[in-house]
Amino acid sequence: MKKIILSFDYELFFGYKSGTVEKTLIIPTNHLLDGMDKVGAKSTFFVDYLMIKYMLENENTQMDAQLIINQLLDILKRGHRIELHLHPHWIDARYNGDGTWNFDNFSHYSLAALPQSRVTELFVEGATYLNALARKVIPDYRVIAFRAGGWAIQPFSHVKEGFRKAGIQIDSSGAAGFKSISKYSSYDFTNIPQLPYYRFSEEIDRADENGMFIEVPIATHTYTTIDRIQNRCFRMTHPEKVTGITDGTHIRKEIVPAESVKGKRMFTLSNTSPSMCRIKIRQDKSEVITFIDHPKDFTYSSLEILDKLGRKYYQFIHYTAIEKAVN
Repeated sequence: MKKIILSFDYELFFGYKSGTVEKTLIIPTNHLLDGMDKVGAKSTFFVDYLMIKYMLENENTQMDAQLIINQLLDILKRGHRIELHLHPHWIDARYNGDGTWNFDNFSHYSLAALPQSRVTELFVEGATYLNALARKVIPDYRVIAFRAGGWAIQPFSHVKEGFRKAGIQIDSSGAAGFKSISKYSSYDFTNIPQLPYYRFSEEIDRADENGMFIEVPIATHTYTTIDRIQNRCFRMTHPEKVTGITDGTHIRKEIVPAESVKGKRMFTLSNTSPSMCRIKIRQDKSEVITFIDHPKDFTYSSLEILDKLGRKYYQFIHYTAIEKAVN
C-alpha cells in the first residue's frame, strides 16, 4: 500500500497582500480538516512560529494569535501533527491595522541572512514553544521536523546547530529538480537523490547512510505539455473548483518563485485536477509520496483529491513514521 505524507505550510501570504488570519488560515484550514476527517486522512502542519511570536507581541493582533493557537490545538486533537516552520522576514514586518501585514522589507527573508547564533536561538525558541503548546493535548509531544521558509535550507551548515539543539531530526524542505536564485534567497535542489527519504549529515542533497539527520523531500512528478493543457482545461471548465477563497496574494517581484529545471512539479492538492493527481500518484514508484500545500491555497478541488486519496489504496503517515523506519 502506497504511503502518503500530507504536509501544509501554515502561514500568511507574502505577496503585496498578506491576507487576514481568518480568511487565509482559519477558514481554509477548517475546510481541510473537515475534508480529512471525512476520509480518515492525517497530515502535518508546518507552523510559522515567527508569525505567532510577532502577533503575540503586538497588542493589536493578539486576538488573531489566539485564533491561530486555538486552531492548532484543534489540529492536534483531530490527530494531526504540528512541526516547525520559520519565515524570518517577520522580523521586519509591520502591522497595517486592518488585519493584514506589510512585508515590504525582505532583508531577512532567508535564515542565511541572520547570524548563525540567532538562527540557533530561533530553532530552540520555536521548537520549545510548539512543544509546550502541543503538550496541552499530547503530554509527551516532541517536534521532530522542519521546513525552511521559502525552501531556503541551504547552506545547511548555517542551521545545523539549530537542528541539534532543538531536537529536530527531519528536514522536508527539498524538492528534486527545483531551484531559485533571488536577491534575498537561493536554493538548488537539482542534485537531490531521487529517494522518498534518506540520511544526510552536511548538506541535504548528499545522502550519507551514517548521517545524523533525515531528508524527506517534497515529492515531484513530470509535468508535460499535455499535462499543462489538461490542467488548463480543467480550470476553464470547473472555475468554481479552482478559485481560491482566501484574501491574499502570492505575487511579489522581489522573490523569485521556485523554478523547475527538469520539467517537474510538486505534488499538491491545489492547482491541479483530481484526475491528473491520481494518475501521477499511480505512476510514481516511490513507497512514500510527500505532498506540500498551504491552507491559503485551498480550493474545492483539494477536497476532491482528498476524497480520492482517502480510499483503501493509500495509507496516511506522519514524519514520525519515517523517523521510526530509519532508526
